[in-house]
Formats: sequence, structure tokens, C-alpha cells
Amino acid sequence: MFAPIQISPASSTPKYLQISESIVGAIQSGLLPKGSKLPSINEICQDHRLARETVVKAFQKLKEKGLLESVHGKGFYVSSTNTQTANRIFLFFDTFTSYKETLYYGIKDAFGDNTFIDIYFHHFNFDVLKNTIARHIGNYTSYIILPMEHSKISQALKPIPVEKLFLVDINPRHYKQEFVGYYQDFEQDIKDTLAGIAHLISKYQSIKLIFRNTVTEVPQPLAAGFVAFCESNHIPYEVSYDKISPTSRHPEASPVVGHGYIVIDDDDLVSLVEYAQNNRLDVGKDIGIISYNDTPLKKVIGKGISVISTDFGQMGQGIANMIMNNDRKAIRNKTTFVNRGSF
Repeated sequence: MFAPIQISPASSTPKYLQISESIVGAIQSGLLPKGSKLPSINEICQDHRLARETVVKAFQKLKEKGLLESVHGKGFYVSSTNTQTANRIFLFFDTFTSYKETLYYGIKDAFGDNTFIDIYFHHFNFDVLKNTIARHIGNYTSYIILPMEHSKISQALKPIPVEKLFLVDINPRHYKQEFVGYYQDFEQDIKDTLAGIAHLISKYQSIKLIFRNTVTEVPQPLAAGFVAFCESNHIPYEVSYDKISPTSRHPEASPVVGHGYIVIDDDDLVSLVEYAQNNRLDVGKDIGIISYNDTPLKKVIGKGISVISTDFGQMGQGIANMIMNNDRKAIRNKTTFVNRGSF
């Protein structure tokens, strides 16, 4: 049987914390096993002459940590006896790619074992994003979200308490409310990166951005930054939305000797490398290849693929540390060029 909740009016500990600590103590001692029903909010209010919002706040904190669940019309029940969980994280990805996996493990490793992480995916569907958030409000201590470019994104995120919301990747300029988290400035990043490798670009007659991705949406500012750099430096360029052909059967989609390529989709990267091998071309000399977003495989494809990439592991660790330290900032995770000789 659950021991009565202990409330000491003389204690400096807020009453909602005294309630939650009493419940946690009962769970730890075995008085409240998983599935146990708690006294109702009204009963606790009456027994201890407490304001309803005090008890609701205590229950809500325990619900966020995954210890309690509410059943409509029936009350609150113990949903977990793992009282060591300090953080319960709602992690909302767009899609799951190899570099998103790196981001995930950066978050997971930084938090350690006392954190529970649930992963959800919106796949750039605004209704899925909005409805999934709405269903899970109040169930987590923090919400880490990779949003999407949409005119109503602020509206979809608004139900999340601002102190619990941490964003990843979206540029603060596109967000109408307070921005806390890590972001990439795609437009400025690619301009800065290309400026730093101007000596490599000069080897090629032109540079071509293959602006497509079959897995995830490509941020439009990336293309804008690419065009701005090329035009301001009088570099011949092209932005293509077509798939690269690995053979010469489709010359309009085949690579051209003497030109450099920046590819985002990994299928296009494979096609470029395959085309070079089929035609005995020297990658980094006859044609140049840069891939966007680093993955372990890009270190070994061919002789290694040069990449433009942010450090997703660092981003994940940073967002976790931000939550644990209650450090509310907007931090730009800069992009760098890793030269592996393919450009």
C-alpha cells in the first residue's frame, strides 16, 4: 500500500517537489510497483490543503520523466520504476541517414545511461510533424527537433514550452520565436568553404552543383550560396537537378572531363565514381568530386572522397550538453572542407 505523501510546510523544498519525491521514494521502496494507481489529484489536494496546480505540476514532472502515465477518466498510474532516468528526450528527425545516425549517437553518448530517448520521424510532412508534437506534449523533459522549411513551422512548435525546445539545423532567421540549439548557415557556409578552396576550383573549366537528394530535402540556401560565390568570382557554373548517369549512354547526364562536381545525393556520388572507373579517369585531376555531408564510407570510396560537412557528432554532443547545463544559446555549427584528394 502506498504510504501517505509527506508534506512539510516548514521545508524550503517547493511542495510540488515534495509530492514528486514522495512518489519516487514509494516507487524505489517497492510500495508503488509498475501499474499501481496513484491517489487522485483531488484527494491529494484535500488531504494536504494544496492548490490543484501544485499537484498537477508534481504529476506532470513525473510524467515527463516517464514514471507516470495518465489514463483518461481513470487517473494516473506508475508506468516505469526506473527512477534513475534524469532526462526523457523527444527526438524528432526528418529522415534517418548515416550522418543523422552520427548526430543521434553524439546526443546519446553525451547524455549517458540516465537518459531515455524516443525517436520520431516526420519525413518532411508538415501534418505528421504538427500532429506528432501535439500528441506528445507533456511526456518529455526536453524536445530536440530537426524541423522543415514551412511557413507554419513556428505554429507547429508553439505548443512546446519554450524552455524545453531545442532546435537543430534550421537557421534562426527562418524561425519567428526564440531559437535555442545548433544550426547550419548553409548559404554562408558553402560560400566560405568554396572561397577556401579557390586554388582547387581553378583546375576545372566549370563547377557543377547536382542539387538533389532522394532521401532528404536539400536546403535552398545552399544553392543560393553556391550561385552567389560563383558569380562574384566569375567562375563558370551550373546547378542541375538531374540524376547523374554512370554510363555514356545518356551524354546529357554524364560527367564531363575537365569539370568539377559537388554532389549531395549519395547515388550521384556512386555514379560519378563508377563513371570515372569505367572511363579510366583520374578523380581529382580529370574530374573533381566533392560530396556533401561526411560519412565513414566516403573515407574509403575510390581513394577517398573530399567532403563539405559539418561535424554532426559535435552537434549532437553540443545539444545534449546544452540541455544538461540549461545553457540556452543559438550556436552555429560551422561547415568545413575535408580534402581527400578527389577534387
